[in-house]
Amino acid sequence: MKRQLPRIVLSACFGMLIACSHPQATSTEVNPTVPGSKPAETTEVPPHPESGRDRIELVIAGERFLMEISDDTPERTLGLSGRKRLGRNEGMLFVYPDKKVLGYWMKDCLIDLEIVYVREDGRIMSMHRMKKEPPRGGEERLNHYEDRLPRYSSRYLVQYALEFTPGTIDRLALKKGQMISLPAKQLQENVR
Repeated sequence: MKRQLPRIVLSACFGMLIACSHPQATSTEVNPTVPGSKPAETTEVPPHPESGRDRIELVIAGERFLMEISDDTPERTLGLSGRKRLGRNEGMLFVYPDKKVLGYWMKDCLIDLEIVYVREDGRIMSMHRMKKEPPRGGEERLNHYEDRLPRYSSRYLVQYALEFTPGTIDRLALKKGQMISLPAKQLQENVR
């Protein structure tokens, strides 16, 4: 099992995504890039019971989410592929070492997902509702399967992607340009 990251209680201007746990604050950090942001409280969160990935707690728009952290190439490549369910207030936080235009697809995904692309300063740049695709057929070549999958681009330079269950974007009234507070310094310490 790899390192344990603290769970972060995240505050948001305007409102954003997140979900479930009980605060046991051990330290605080303020994100100066988000005007009026409140301190983010850190607490320990056990790894995800199925994947074994470290998790972080994010609170946005009053909802708490336990987000699995995907911060290296193998984890980012696998993502939520093969997952049969994802709780209403669960998701995945993809962390990149540098800003880039990202593109995701639903390869081997068994459930619908929503994705929110976030710039390094916490600004939401784009969002998509991604539908599961028919699985690869027994006779279908891998390259044909991959070619038929839609791509969901960030369209802008971003450093984070957050995936959630369907309905999260609407439920939290997320909009392009909204700011959220992420523990960027902490996340970037462990990215690979």
